[in-house]
Amino acid sequence: MAPLDPHPSALFERDGTTLHPTLLTRGPWDHGFLHGGAVCAAVGWALESVQTDPAMMLSRLTVEIRSMVPLAPLETTATVVKGGRRTKVVESTLAHDGRLLVRAVSQWVRYDADALAAGNGRPAGAPGSRPDHPNDPGARLDMNYPRPGFNCDAVELRPIRGNTEDEGPGLVWVRLRHPVVAGEPTSPSLALMAMADLGVAVGWQRSPAGAAFINPDLTLQLNRPMQGEWVLMASRVHASAAGVGFCETVLSDDAGLFGRVLQSQVEAPEELGIPGIA
Repeated sequence: MAPLDPHPSALFERDGTTLHPTLLTRGPWDHGFLHGGAVCAAVGWALESVQTDPAMMLSRLTVEIRSMVPLAPLETTATVVKGGRRTKVVESTLAHDGRLLVRAVSQWVRYDADALAAGNGRPAGAPGSRPDHPNDPGARLDMNYPRPGFNCDAVELRPIRGNTEDEGPGLVWVRLRHPVVAGEPTSPSLALMAMADLGVAVGWQRSPAGAAFINPDLTLQLNRPMQGEWVLMASRVHASAAGVGFCETVLSDDAGLFGRVLQSQVEAPEELGIPGIA
């Protein structure tokens, strides 16, 4: 395989329905594998490749990560499994060398864009302004972040409370810095899919036994499209003594609350050796 571009401008390059990850997709668990945000971006791109009706919005996305996704060519599929005038169900998968790694199912619903635009005034309780300066996760030498990589370079983080390096709960503004696929526009819904997995980084906590958690899935639920490029993540972990928990993230933008993310959590094998970040 040819050396990867050390200065990538997008998360993926595309060849038909095959996505080629760039170094911006790398996660901290193992630098040869994708961050969960890049995984969600890949299946999200596949979903949007067949869901092209602008009158429909993403209402729900569930991503099941069956295995760690390597920094290697990824075969995508996408299928409309239920079409309709008011709702549509679309599924997508990621595979490598014929092995299924990720499955996603999404619900798309028809919405009233005119009514949404008419009510676009800033509501009471909308979040405040963003901090002036971004956080630099790569400045923490005790964190094994790849550079370039997803946490430090694919997204911009502006923390209000907490950060992605210290245990949560946390409250952090996030935006995607780069397109998902080179040479293609990134829709607001695709940008949100790429950022949704960061809830476990914003709110991460160790299990009651002191172990790191990993998340094998993600469910995103929305009541309207995201407005603008920034999302405010208010994330916290709810864990039990059974070594199982979930991370809950409330999503807001400059117009107010618009969604939630839930992510299952289970204690990580000791050999991963990462102190509680995902």
